Amino acid sequence: LVLGPAADSAGRRPIFLASTSVISFFGLACAVAPNYWVFIFFLFWVGFGIGGLVVPFDLLAEFLPSKGRGKFLLSIEYFWT
Repeated sequence: LVLGPAADSAGRRPIFLASTSVISFFGLACAVAPNYWVFIFFLFWVGFGIGGLVVPFDLLAEFLPSKGRGKFLLSIEYFWT
């Protein structure tokens, strides 16, 4: 809801780099969280960063030929689940 529209206006590369940075930083911070509530706070921001990982999926969808696009994207989704 936030990073998708931001990628449309600011560009996909900066948003993808920002989301991977957020995931990396707060993911490592989860490892050193001093208590449960700080861990939950850091985990929230990891989840927020994961919202930006759909950007390369959309980029891939644009470059795939339309004939096999649905089948290929569906197989990627099955892989992630």
